[in-house]
Amino acid sequence: MKDIIVHTYDEAVEVMQEVGILPLAKLIPDHPSLSGITKEEQWHSDTEFDPWRWRVRFPGDGTAAYGKFLKKKAVFIARDLVPLVYAILGSARSGQERYEDGLLSKAACELLAIIDAQQGKLMAGIAHRMRRCLIGWSRRGSKPLRFR
Repeated sequence: MKDIIVHTYDEAVEVMQEVGILPLAKLIPDHPSLSGITKEEQWHSDTEFDPWRWRVRFPGDGTAAYGKFLKKKAVFIARDLVPLVYAILGSARSGQERYEDGLLSKAACELLAIIDAQQGKLMAGIAHRMRRCLIGWSRRGSKPLRFR
């Protein structure tokens, strides 16, 4: 994924579906961003190959949500991950407050504390694992995950 360059919106959609979380600009270490997978000369060209125009197409056609979800930076979240990301990041109350009110497990509270402390470093791995859980596969082409 590191060396991929996309030229069309459809190619960008494929990347979005593969990675789940795609920042507009570099944000997550060792994770693609829209600016990182496109050529600089494509930007602001006002053509169908302009990634700046794609930012409104992703939410417009339902491919992904677009907003400032992480570190107040523009990020695309794949449609199938939106409910999970919202559940994790959507409350204005802290994880500790929700744990004390019986709304979160101890493990979930600890996970939220780690995410808050190291948001950029962990989001790539979290997105990858959430996507695998959603599709029910532990590795590409392997047997489905078994939940106990």
